[in-house]
Amino acid sequence: MRIKLTGEQLTKLSSSLPFEVMLDKANDVRGLLELLGKQMPWDETGLSKFGDNALRRPGRVTFGIEEVDGGFICDIHPALVQHIYTLLS
Repeated sequence: MRIKLTGEQLTKLSSSLPFEVMLDKANDVRGLLELLGKQMPWDETGLSKFGDNALRRPGRVTFGIEEVDGGFICDIHPALVQHIYTLLS
């Protein structure tokens, strides 16, 4: 799934981590999203952060990041999209 994140949204997401995050380029954004993905709970299918099943996360949650004017286009796991939405709302 592809989403576009602005600099302001990335700043808000970076404040969800217990340490300071400074984002400068696409690799930094990818690393931030990987960390956010590792912090979320996953169900056995990896498609939802909710469920009564044993917790498991996919091996990869961020597939690619492209820098564009005003932000970044991110290819990420669909469940991570929902997690990001939750963190930004």
